Amino acid sequence: MFETYLLYAISACLLAGQFVRIELFNRMVNGYGQEFFILLFILYSLLKYGLEPIKKLSSKKSIKTVGLLFLISFFWTISRYTFAQNLVAVLFPLRLVLYICFGVYLLNFVSKTKSRAIVDSIVYTFSILLLVGTAIQYFFFTNLWSLYTSGWDPHEFRTYFTFLDVYVAAALFGMLCFYWIKKRNWILSFLFLLSLILSFSRSAYVAFVVVAVFSYLLRKKWKTLFFLIALFVALVVLVPKPFGEGVNLLRTVSINSRIQDYKVALLLWEKQPILGHGYNRIHFVKEKMGLIKMDDASHAASSFHSSFLIVLTTGGLLGLGAFLYLLFDLMRKYKESVSIISFVLIMSLFDNVILHVLVLLPLIILMVDQKEAKA
Repeated sequence: MFETYLLYAISACLLAGQFVRIELFNRMVNGYGQEFFILLFILYSLLKYGLEPIKKLSSKKSIKTVGLLFLISFFWTISRYTFAQNLVAVLFPLRLVLYICFGVYLLNFVSKTKSRAIVDSIVYTFSILLLVGTAIQYFFFTNLWSLYTSGWDPHEFRTYFTFLDVYVAAALFGMLCFYWIKKRNWILSFLFLLSLILSFSRSAYVAFVVVAVFSYLLRKKWKTLFFLIALFVALVVLVPKPFGEGVNLLRTVSINSRIQDYKVALLLWEKQPILGHGYNRIHFVKEKMGLIKMDDASHAASSFHSSFLIVLTTGGLLGLGAFLYLLFDLMRKYKESVSIISFVLIMSLFDNVILHVLVLLPLIILMVDQKEAKA
């Protein structure tokens, strides 16, 4: 099937991570290779299935509420920005719409054609290649100093693979660990847990422990919980920690920088507390407030560490409320994926995870796969 080839192409681009990224407008707009194949998948699905799946999606109250509020917040302050700035700002919501439509048509494809085995195969192949690639990166490419001048942290002796950010890599490792635990593939579960720990991402550590504790406590699986936590602690203690600030779990530099980042986010929010500044205008608001220079090419200039603070500053209190309503609705309808969704959300308190396209895309695929597994 044509859809199958497209799904494998999307998976391949996802594995390539940041190396298939195209930067535009001084890095304020980034395109990824998988988005070309996602667009083809949607267009082909439109010809094959029509608009009915999208109509069902648009009828959801949570989707309509989020869409309406962020549309209002965008037009609320549109006159304060140039045409070019508004164009940049509108491209990212369009990307989110693209990914959501992909998820809708992927679910429709799997349910209509009974092709869940194809998605299972893609996830399995992706998992194996990700683990192999991560092992090669960890042993032979131990840091990113060569890309430091391009805005990337060195991440010495940590797992980051092609994503070039440990929190993005850790998010994928954690999602796939919980996915394979549910599938009872203990080898892959262990390898992804090990990869997660070698990322030395403390937000991923916290998210993993919290989700594991609550998941198994609610099901009263005491032995499994004890074994999982004992294994986690043992690996944290035993994994190599050669030297450097990155592998120091007691490091304070990153904590202080995040606290400062959170303060800036709240400062921006105070300027537009109800409806926010509009999605993807953070860079321009920082410019107006003199917090960054116009030509600042930092990867963090257009966002904040916390996904929730990004939503708060761009959508205000109403936007954040609608976003939380949408998340609650998703967890209610995708109960089989609650562990994976919860893991991503807890990480998103500290890092911009759920809004990152290299996390959002695999999250959508895993949710569709587990939804159809239950069906």
